[in-house]
Amino acid sequence: MDGIRRHLREVWWLLMLRGIALILFGVVAVVWPGITLVSISTAFAVYLLIAGVINIIVGIRAEGSLSMWFLSLLLGLGQIGVGVYLLKNRLALGTFIAVLGIALIVYGIIEVISAFEPGEDSGRQFLLIVGGALAIIAGFIELRYPASSGLAFTWVLGVWGLVVGAMQVAMCLSLHHRFFELDRI
Repeated sequence: MDGIRRHLREVWWLLMLRGIALILFGVVAVVWPGITLVSISTAFAVYLLIAGVINIIVGIRAEGSLSMWFLSLLLGLGQIGVGVYLLKNRLALGTFIAVLGIALIVYGIIEVISAFEPGEDSGRQFLLIVGGALAIIAGFIELRYPASSGLAFTWVLGVWGLVVGAMQVAMCLSLHHRFFELDRI
């Protein structure tokens, strides 16, 4: 079994947890769009901390298996840094939207780059590219319209969380199913 398959077999469930955390954040943002800035900031910071820890674990476990393992590690460190910053600082709406927009753009770029890992499955590659592109688009929307974002800001963020989180969970379940089928052969 090549390195990427072995790595994904070991960490598929961690990646699924990251997707579930993103879906939960998306539900909070879409169902309660009128919540205060502190609440939405806290919810997103908690998601970033969870995703950051998972990405660091995935990056460390991938070191011998994947050529771009360090991207997951860097993404995790960045997510934890932004998450801690958001929890420690009460930000004005414009500043929070700017931090969030930049974080989404960086996340999207790293997702798209990591889709081109040698030996990456074409279905997973497609989902990584689409998810990364959606993050970049959401980030640019947040940065382009910071003053008028208000309610739309939480919806854009929430819809991104629901769509990309669902894609991550679907990707992980598909991987798990493929590995289960391979084990039966």
